[in-house]
Amino acid sequence: MLLINSLTNNAMQQFSLTGIPGIEINVVLRFMPRVQIWNMDISYGDFIAQGIPVVCSPNLLRQWRSIIPFGIGCTNVYKLDPYTINDFADASSNLLLLNSADVAAVEAALYP
Repeated sequence: MLLINSLTNNAMQQFSLTGIPGIEINVVLRFMPRVQIWNMDISYGDFIAQGIPVVCSPNLLRQWRSIIPFGIGCTNVYKLDPYTINDFADASSNLLLLNSADVAAVEAALYP
């Protein structure tokens, strides 16, 4: 698991994740103030997923676990979903990049 630590309180953030050798993941992270939620778009090769709500989860990308070799988890120190623009900047919420071994470990531990 790798902490995605370059997140700020900008309402629109675009970045690439290169923490897993041979894999480049493009991410757009968007804060929507009227509904107080963060949304995420992911692209990896031909795979594109848009409008993924960022909630506390061991793997936000679980539904695509047989298609992509990675996952993204979200944690919060208060056990709440991230709902303010400062949640990632002040580290009350964190996003974690999961490699295939991490995804398998999450699956084995939570969905036996």
